[in-house]
Amino acid sequence: MQRFKIEDISTYRSELMGFAILWIMSFHFEFIQIFPVHFLTQFGYAGVEIFMVVSGLGLYYSLEKDNNVIHFYKRRFFRIIPIYYLLGIADSIIVYKDNLITYLFRYSTIGYWIDSYYGDWYIPSLMMLYFFAPIIKKIVDKEDKVFLTIFIVIILSIVLLLGIYYNIDRPHYFFIYRIPAFVFGMQCALWIKKRKGLKPFTILAVIGIPFFVFLYSQYNIFYYYRFSSFLFLSPIILLFLTKLFKHNPCKINLPMAAIGKASLEIYLIQGFIYHLYIYNIISISKSLHDIIAVLFIIISSIGGIFVHKLYSRIESIFLTHRP
Repeated sequence: MQRFKIEDISTYRSELMGFAILWIMSFHFEFIQIFPVHFLTQFGYAGVEIFMVVSGLGLYYSLEKDNNVIHFYKRRFFRIIPIYYLLGIADSIIVYKDNLITYLFRYSTIGYWIDSYYGDWYIPSLMMLYFFAPIIKKIVDKEDKVFLTIFIVIILSIVLLLGIYYNIDRPHYFFIYRIPAFVFGMQCALWIKKRKGLKPFTILAVIGIPFFVFLYSQYNIFYYYRFSSFLFLSPIILLFLTKLFKHNPCKINLPMAAIGKASLEIYLIQGFIYHLYIYNIISISKSLHDIIAVLFIIISSIGGIFVHKLYSRIESIFLTHRP
């Protein structure tokens, strides 16, 4: 059996995103009661850590290929904002009942940062990380371990202090504590580039275990620690999943990769269905909970893959340079 290599995270990046979005959806559609599936799905929020790490890694590669920041921002803008507006129409009309101005403002992502109208916390947070990605890459490339360690410690200290002294709202807390996961993804990309091997990754995985145990055991004091504790398990989760994909047949990996490549569209489609449920626009009979949950996941996945393929063709028109 082949051993895990840190390069495998990049090799199976799409599969990792595929698993992450399925895990997140299973958490959002929280009425799944089947045991032991329910045990796993209740921790589906940890799928976001996978996305953050993989996003950081992918953006590092993107900037390596073309360090023109304008090109980078252009690609990121066209990858997210148009499809965010398009798939947000149903949410805006049916769930939020927006007028045109509110709809345009909601999906600009500005509202999230000023406590006004916004569609979700993840896309605005991702756009902010994309904005700072070139700067973060420069910091990572300097290989200044002391500076990078201090930076991460400061972020984690803020997370802990927010939990102890200030009852920050959930969406903004969810963004802050995941910043280290994004930086970790860029760091992984540098380790792959420099052929550092598995040692630094393993060290972080081992160090993270006691932090996870401590924070998770304290969530009765501050409930959000239940979520942030999984940040420290990210290396172990990535290691386990990557080994799983590395040693599984392609008939499993191929559909998972297809789902991963369309994860943005799938996330936005399931977000609309999720909002219909949590805002009581639709109700689900308990006897049908599990069946409906699986159905929602299938509809979101198929719909997301279809929209992704269609939008990819349109997107290429805008990003292709023609004489």
